[in-house]
Amino acid sequence: MLPQPHHKPTSEMMPPNIKSSPRTTALEYISQRHFHERFIIPRTANHEELPITYADVGIRPETTCDHVPTFLYIAGMFGSRYMGVHIHAIAKKIGVRVIIVDRPGMGGSMPVPNESLIATWMELVPRLLDHLSINHVALIAHSAGTIYLLNTIFSYRDILDPKNPYVAFLAPWVDPAHSQVKAMQFARFIPTKAFSCWNQIPRFFLTSPVAASSGAVISSIKNNLSSTNDDASESKRLYIEQEYGMPRDVQVELDKYTTRFIFTESTLGGNAEALQCLRKGAPWGKCDDYTQFVRDFVDMEKTRGKESTAEKLKIQTYFAESDIMIGKTGQSYFEKCFTGFEDMLHFESTTVADEDHDSLCMSPKILARIFREAKACSPRD
Repeated sequence: MLPQPHHKPTSEMMPPNIKSSPRTTALEYISQRHFHERFIIPRTANHEELPITYADVGIRPETTCDHVPTFLYIAGMFGSRYMGVHIHAIAKKIGVRVIIVDRPGMGGSMPVPNESLIATWMELVPRLLDHLSINHVALIAHSAGTIYLLNTIFSYRDILDPKNPYVAFLAPWVDPAHSQVKAMQFARFIPTKAFSCWNQIPRFFLTSPVAASSGAVISSIKNNLSSTNDDASESKRLYIEQEYGMPRDVQVELDKYTTRFIFTESTLGGNAEALQCLRKGAPWGKCDDYTQFVRDFVDMEKTRGKESTAEKLKIQTYFAESDIMIGKTGQSYFEKCFTGFEDMLHFESTTVADEDHDSLCMSPKILARIFREAKACSPRD
């Protein structure tokens, strides 16, 4: 039986001990306390106390006066704080801090009704940042996390650094009505009740030899959660070993532990967010229509510009060369939503070769590029 890592985490670990086996080193590494932090949203008239788990990786300020560029990373469906296991070494070397939160129903975060997903996130963000004494963050979202990022910048624009307001999208999710991906449109016809066990499907398909032929949605989930042995994955491991000092063999073991730990804990949140992505009951809040969202946001930025000296918001969007979840039509739609507002938004779009919808979010080169973007523009001591 696997240990429950967030119950008995270890303290900050020294660099891997070369005398330890890769398996032992990986287990010690993934059990570090900063991958298993816990916060409680206080009880309100609308809900009881809501425990939330999160990872706090990269570097920390030594004093409250130190300025450390900080990112709030908003994972996609079935994404979790365990993404921090693969981000930590990159963020630490570059000199940034990254917070990755388990949304309701994932990890140790308590589930909430589907209709409360956005509202709970919006309540969580300012409370957690205040708890951590973080004044400003840059935002990164992958796939379904796009819905949460857009709501965040609309309601909490001031949490972005006024001198360097920055957000990054990795393979942003697009409504199937606009992406026109047939598999996603077909998935809308799956009965809502069937999604009550959606989180159990990856557990089965991770060990099933037929997973790759089981359709776009299942194949995507499998690729997102399991380690692969293809040339691209191996190339990334060797790159991380060379650039960030994480031994390849330890990375292989970490891939195994990460997947297993995710399913040791709750994955119920995947059910709710699958419904949310498919427009089956869970709301999208302020970004119900991306086109209208951008127009409303730009109007808000114009008003804001008259009242402050804040810099223009920089938005960098990275799309995968091969994306079965949103396709090229979805990419074009997303890009079009942000086109024509150059006077108020600095929007950039990049297509990344040799990546797919899920692998893109763990690309060490893209993550490093994003982290350096904030680092380069940060105030220096």
